[in-house]
Amino acid sequence: MRRISAIQIVALAVALAGIVLPITGQPAEPSAFLLQHGTIVDSGRGVVYIAKPSGTIDAVDLASGRTLWTSKDAALPIGLGNDLLVAQVEEKPQVTERFQIAILDAAGGRKVSEATITLPAGALALVTDHKGKMFRATAERVGALFLVSWLYQENLVRGIRPPDKEQTMLWIAGSVSVQALTGKVVFADGGPVGEVPGRWQRYGTPPSPPWRAGNVVARTEGGRGGPLTLERTETGSGRLLPAQPLVNRAITSVPSADQRHLLASERVGEGGPDDPEYQWSIFAMDTAAKATELRKDVSAAPFFVFGDSVILESRPHSYLRGELLVEEPLEIHAIRLTTGVAKWEVELRDLSYRGPRPPGR
Repeated sequence: MRRISAIQIVALAVALAGIVLPITGQPAEPSAFLLQHGTIVDSGRGVVYIAKPSGTIDAVDLASGRTLWTSKDAALPIGLGNDLLVAQVEEKPQVTERFQIAILDAAGGRKVSEATITLPAGALALVTDHKGKMFRATAERVGALFLVSWLYQENLVRGIRPPDKEQTMLWIAGSVSVQALTGKVVFADGGPVGEVPGRWQRYGTPPSPPWRAGNVVARTEGGRGGPLTLERTETGSGRLLPAQPLVNRAITSVPSADQRHLLASERVGEGGPDDPEYQWSIFAMDTAAKATELRKDVSAAPFFVFGDSVILESRPHSYLRGELLVEEPLEIHAIRLTTGVAKWEVELRDLSYRGPRPPGR
């Protein structure tokens, strides 16, 4: 079995965290971050790049929810840097070891270049998850290049798992450097990582504390049904700031996707559209000032604050309104901070595995 290179180790960490981070010493796009798999936010430009159910990519204005452009050249955004968006191309009709990317002009969606990367035997360049199989990729700008890191994970256990053993998985990871303007692959490193015992990793989990916001680092204390307090320290002086009580009966607390805000939720209702089960309280991470309160039927969701709105993921769900069954798809919603009224909503492509898919390969 080959040894795992340093680049592969970082690639694994980045893919498992589900976040956009610099792989080298080169800073990442300062305002770019991942809201969820397939949704990259550029808060500096006020745009979110999303995978659509049609198999295309849309650039959506964060202030209005208006579609700025649509690209049919790729299906899944994976990275952003210096006005260029890197996206995975979906191979049809069958998924193979060909990992294709397109580099798009972030302002208008025009294809600038493209590249094809041949993955090691056994790895599949999936866009949507299959049963027991996942593929994740990230792209970081490094000068004139994009460093594209990828990870394939497959559950090797079939049937009922023996009670005395954990699941066994195959991990295959690698990295390539691609010239941004030409698509030429100038470096590649990848190969088998091996069979790794362990449970399925959860992609896109929130980063662990302490969180960095402005000139402070922050963490929470308490919760689990009791009082929740925000603890902060100034990064320059190391001075401890006064502890700030947040809520009295916190069920959970999670940072925003850009770590600038904190969501603390309490159980207050019976559930349903007329009496949502949870109350969300959202606070600025650096000042502990309350930004808004919302009522939701989930205890938390990926979110961030932009301008006068909180923008959040809404998972697929259904509910009864009278005798009518209402089914809602995967979406992102913008909700006004001051009123709690919905501002806009946009449907996303659901990339998770939720049942049988047509045979691949």
